[in-house]
Amino acid sequence: MDASEAVLDDTVLNLSGEGADEKELDASSPFFVSKKAAAVLKHAILDSYVVPFASKVGRYAPDGRVVYLDSYAGPGRYEDGTPGSPALILDSAARIAGFRQLDCYFIERGRRSYRSLAALVEDARSQGLAAHALQGRAEKHLDQVLQRAAGSPLFAFLDPFGLGLSFQALTQQIFGSRSAHGTTGRHATEVLLNFNANAVRRIGGLLTSPKDTPGKPATLRAMDAACGGSWWREEFEASKNNTEAVARITTGFAQRVARTVRAGYWTIDVRNRAHHQVAYHLVHFSRHKDGLWLFGEAASLAQVAWRRACLPPPDEGTLFGAVDTFDEEEEQRAQAWVRQISQNIERLQRDLGPFTIGDRQAEVLAGVLGQARSKHIRAAVKQLHKDGKTDCSGVGDVRRLRITPPR
Repeated sequence: MDASEAVLDDTVLNLSGEGADEKELDASSPFFVSKKAAAVLKHAILDSYVVPFASKVGRYAPDGRVVYLDSYAGPGRYEDGTPGSPALILDSAARIAGFRQLDCYFIERGRRSYRSLAALVEDARSQGLAAHALQGRAEKHLDQVLQRAAGSPLFAFLDPFGLGLSFQALTQQIFGSRSAHGTTGRHATEVLLNFNANAVRRIGGLLTSPKDTPGKPATLRAMDAACGGSWWREEFEASKNNTEAVARITTGFAQRVARTVRAGYWTIDVRNRAHHQVAYHLVHFSRHKDGLWLFGEAASLAQVAWRRACLPPPDEGTLFGAVDTFDEEEEQRAQAWVRQISQNIERLQRDLGPFTIGDRQAEVLAGVLGQARSKHIRAAVKQLHKDGKTDCSGVGDVRRLRITPPR
């Protein structure tokens, strides 16, 4: 990353498919028994993104130190032994320990979950990793962690079961405590958060409900605090259904944060099954276009893992199951993405003239944003070159490919 590059003030990368202070789940919750498909998606994103992020920005940081914050960490592992986000990140820290120090801070409120988390962290520390387990609310420890992160790049993962940190804490404490002028290196600041669609639906329903629900005013005020104002109420009431309300409010939230902290953003809808309603959106904020590009690559790879996790169990009564056709279906998806990208590139070349792929990520991937990635862009460019529609051969770093008309 080059610190001289401009901040992405108005970058919008939107991959949406469409009580306030909730009690924290403890390790005894059924949620922690086994990993659902929705968790597969967010964990695959973390697994694909944190290492490239730390590797890239850590080059400019003192001693290669990069700070990772998980403010709603949970027990670290599921009851069946499957890694949760803390275990995955500690594995990542171990993989890059030879050239980067990933300094990990895990905050967990629940006592039982914290005990499990603390044991996981203690084991990591015995292996020489920089890891810390903190018990209590995220707000209690946030300033302390941010002080420790001063002078180093920061990646914050905010994954609550309810509303989580307020808009003010996100924009002023996390982003506001760090330089907006240095978008890379030791000033790099990125956040991946869970914007809970179920909470939007549930709390929004209070606006139209005639019932005098206990705690209703406090719940609505908490939603105001999470969204950065009461604007969301008008959006909810103006929507024709819950699906539209969730999409409008998620986009409105992401745009307000991005404008306030001078960042670009992604939103990714997360479901437990393809036909289910959105459970939550993962919203990613970055102040540098390289971060947005790398996150897009991670999101695409994570979608593959999610689709595989959504496969039904093998049916012993049939000769062929869903697993047998998965690779074929993935190839069909890839071919459709390449066709869409080819059309996008042709249109951009016609409208703009010569352009560089990395400067037009959202437009190049329009219609397949978050699904397709570099390999599909390269395939599209090569096909266009073969068809005599561009002079660009598709060889080299995809982000730097210059699309020019044929000679």
